[in-house]
Amino acid sequence: MKYFYETMHMRLNNILIATCLCGMLAACGGGSSNSTAPVTTPAVEVQKPAILLTGEALRTEVERFRSINNFPAVSVTIVNQDKVENVVTGTRQVNGSQNVQSTDLFQLGSLTKAATATMIGRLVEQKKIRWDTTIAEIFPAWRTQIRSEYMNVTVEQLLRHRSGLPREVNDGTIEKALPLLTGDLLADRRSLAVLLLQDAPEYPPNSKMVYSNIGYALAGLMAEVVGGDSYENLMQKEVFTPLNIKGRFGFPEDVGSNNNIGHTLVAGNWKATPALIDPRYAFFINAAGGMNLSLADYGIFLREHLRGLQGQSNYLSQANFQLMHTDVDSYGLGWGVMTVKGLGNVSIHNGTELTYYASNRVIPSKNVAIAITCNCYNEATISKLDGFADSLLLPLIPQQ
Repeated sequence: MKYFYETMHMRLNNILIATCLCGMLAACGGGSSNSTAPVTTPAVEVQKPAILLTGEALRTEVERFRSINNFPAVSVTIVNQDKVENVVTGTRQVNGSQNVQSTDLFQLGSLTKAATATMIGRLVEQKKIRWDTTIAEIFPAWRTQIRSEYMNVTVEQLLRHRSGLPREVNDGTIEKALPLLTGDLLADRRSLAVLLLQDAPEYPPNSKMVYSNIGYALAGLMAEVVGGDSYENLMQKEVFTPLNIKGRFGFPEDVGSNNNIGHTLVAGNWKATPALIDPRYAFFINAAGGMNLSLADYGIFLREHLRGLQGQSNYLSQANFQLMHTDVDSYGLGWGVMTVKGLGNVSIHNGTELTYYASNRVIPSKNVAIAITCNCYNEATISKLDGFADSLLLPLIPQQ
């Protein structure tokens, strides 16, 4: 089995910290701490609104970028001073006749992680779970079934990639799990989790940050127990419905025709490509990377985080929004976090399952966020899309 989740932390360092937002920023620095910072800090001080591209000028620029790079479809959403603007250009399938629509879903990969953390934040505020709730509290029967080192791992440690768990499920574990699978989604996730937790940690839990999709799968399992429903239904109830957005899990093309189709580059040309993630594994990992949204709807999610960081949201408390964007070893809860000169803290993430690519930037001090996605993926796509997104943010950069 190949692994179909991006190496986010490596790219965060290579693309953003080392090169400062793909070379756009003149200077930046990333601070890390050994413990979670207090979440009682004042609301973010928002500076004078920046003049960013909008309307037809933005659409023209996005279409120019897409056409030059021959991408099938590109969608860009900018949140600026509480306004969400989305531009989408191109076709659902390369050389196809169906133009992509603003309502079309894109597979957002690991941008799912911040949404998963947000859903758990809702359960925290409903007092169904705590950020420091442990695996032992949720699954007491596992004491005799899994390694003892995992029993005191908390929800927050799972969401910060500090659990000791490896990045992915290995082939051997999946082969062992197959005879145990019954078709019961929740039970099968737990069976696979028990097998995974029988392997020794890769490092002592809570000693460092090591990116792990398995950790998010475990956090999703804990949410299922306290929430009394599947992860997917909890996301609908706690994220999609309250924010009035339409989301699903899997891939856009799963639901049939008249939808986006993912692409890979074959012999220099884009080719429509079926989902590459192993279906034996996909059901387990939705909480880490399975979310599909239109980028217009994803902009609403980003806007709520901006509002929350400024103490202007009724969706979650400001303290919980701040916790999600507070870094330990440059990672929050579903967000990479860095400090950029002139901009303050910037939250950022990317995601791919190798037929789509998406990334975001959230800049609370400017009350601005941006997200970009394409129904295509190869390694060169990453730098091109991220570089273009950063170029749209140039007016935010203080003049030296």
